[in-house]
Amino acid sequence: MLGLPQRTEYERHIAKEKFYGKLEMSEAEKSLFVNEVQSIYWMNKLSPESMNLSISGGIEEIEVFRVSLKAKKLSRKVLTLIDEGIVHPILFVLEFGGDHCLCMAYKERKESGNVQVKEYYCTGWSPKETIDVEFMGLSTGEIFERILKQLSGDRLGSTADSKEELGDLVSKDLEYQKDMKEISKLEKQMNNTLQPNKKLELNRQIRKIKSKWGV
Repeated sequence: MLGLPQRTEYERHIAKEKFYGKLEMSEAEKSLFVNEVQSIYWMNKLSPESMNLSISGGIEEIEVFRVSLKAKKLSRKVLTLIDEGIVHPILFVLEFGGDHCLCMAYKERKESGNVQVKEYYCTGWSPKETIDVEFMGLSTGEIFERILKQLSGDRLGSTADSKEELGDLVSKDLEYQKDMKEISKLEKQMNNTLQPNKKLELNRQIRKIKSKWGV
């Protein structure tokens, strides 16, 4: 499906019960798995051994999981539970019916050794024949960055743009998304208020945030 070399194929079914035991889920979290996930397959392993890569960015390997769903949606909580239980980056291939969606997280490893998801980047849903992602790079870190930038659309810049560290780009993107939500909230308040002075103040706040991002 993704056009990866045959030697990267792993194709192992992962029983959902393995996640229950390893991740110490609450009953509510187990219910999410039961209600939303049909099956999980470990499709590929991208590593120095399987793709003749060097290790960079602290990434030893990249996993590809195919997750069959019971409906055309998956709670972020389910993805986060899986991601924070596995140190390596995971490219999720979500499938329902004949449609697929790709998702991948930018996550950080803490001093404690725990993993924390910072943000997810996903494509829209489309037939598997139209899935188009390139696995280009000479190292694990390069491939991870290229995949994430492709899935992000234009949120993290182009795949060729490497002037900023990926972590800094993600932080800037999260700040931008937060500011855009704030603008929407302020615009709603401005449209609902009848007080001229209040409208002017809200408009000033909106213009200040927009000027920060040049929009």
